[in-house]
Amino acid sequence: MKPTLILSLALALSGCSEIDDYFSTVAAQALFIGLDDPSSAQSIGLDPALANGATATVFLAKARSLESISANLFDDADSVSISDSTTSVTLSPRGNGLYSVDSGEDEALSYVIGRSYSIDVYEEGRLHSAEMLAPPPPSLTGIPDAQAGSTHPAGSELQINMGQQFDNYLVLVSDESGSITYSNRPEEVSDYLDWIGGSSVFTTITVPGSAFPASGTGYIVAVAGIRRASDSAFDNFNPLVSNLAMGSLAVSPVVTSP
Repeated sequence: MKPTLILSLALALSGCSEIDDYFSTVAAQALFIGLDDPSSAQSIGLDPALANGATATVFLAKARSLESISANLFDDADSVSISDSTTSVTLSPRGNGLYSVDSGEDEALSYVIGRSYSIDVYEEGRLHSAEMLAPPPPSLTGIPDAQAGSTHPAGSELQINMGQQFDNYLVLVSDESGSITYSNRPEEVSDYLDWIGGSSVFTTITVPGSAFPASGTGYIVAVAGIRRASDSAFDNFNPLVSNLAMGSLAVSPVVTSP
């Protein structure tokens, strides 16, 4: 056999697992969100129900195109979990292809910056996984310092700088009663696909004025800078129709002008 043919065959065999991934029919749309400092977040007024240490969500589908994911979600995977080097936490099926868990349900779930986390799905006895490092929270600037007496006009948009580039972002705003006045977190798989898609990067974000509807009121703004896993992070998932994203929320108070 010619040396060039031997080399070509060796390269093909060594990369066959990654190539096979592109023919997989199992797709995952996964999101893992942490809270930078839950106790501090609660101390400045974030409702305890919103101040869970971490939340993991996964949509599962049997699909080879993004357009076919919504119509091919499945709820009967053998098991779905998120794990690090020492702990594995199970995600429960919620219907419509969604599996989720948060730290309020399982205290073993935690988000540690820089730690490697893996989404593990067993389907028909085969392991499908995706892994990445948990990114840090953004360093927020541009928010009026409420502790120094600075205020923000009610009904006005708020521009925030995250301190570095991210692939995407999540924003949640709640008022003094704990009611959410604004959130861009996707709830349905179609929303998630619209949110995570695209190639833009973000350094600054704009929170709409509708997030701060009342004068003389305190609000909590939580922002996560989101990073996406590369194609090489997926094993047995189809990376063309799968996403794994992670981010950590930074929290800051905002008080509107009287």
